[in-house]
Amino acid sequence: MDEQVTHRVAVRPSGVELEVLDGEDLFTAARRLGYRWPTVCGGKGTCRTCFVQVEEGAENCSPVGPLEREGIEALRKPVDGLTRLACRLLVEGPVTVTKRGVRRRVQE
Repeated sequence: MDEQVTHRVAVRPSGVELEVLDGEDLFTAARRLGYRWPTVCGGKGTCRTCFVQVEEGAENCSPVGPLEREGIEALRKPVDGLTRLACRLLVEGPVTVTKRGVRRRVQE
């Protein structure tokens, strides 16, 4: 059986550590693992609420695509690879990001 490749993403200030699957965006991984991630559009890349600040591991992040670039520019942030949309961010190694409001979902 093949072991799925995962990459560790640490989320500050909550201290959450996520194991993101290869090819999975950060937002989807957080939801899969039972975390609430601030969003309005539900991961479609349009609300820009999910944006994160990359603190470490920017070299392990996917390139910024056109939709994400548009979102970052709308936030009036530099498109420098450090401000990213979690719903568009793929990782290929350990990354540390800052995002307030990430927390475990309450089981109902």
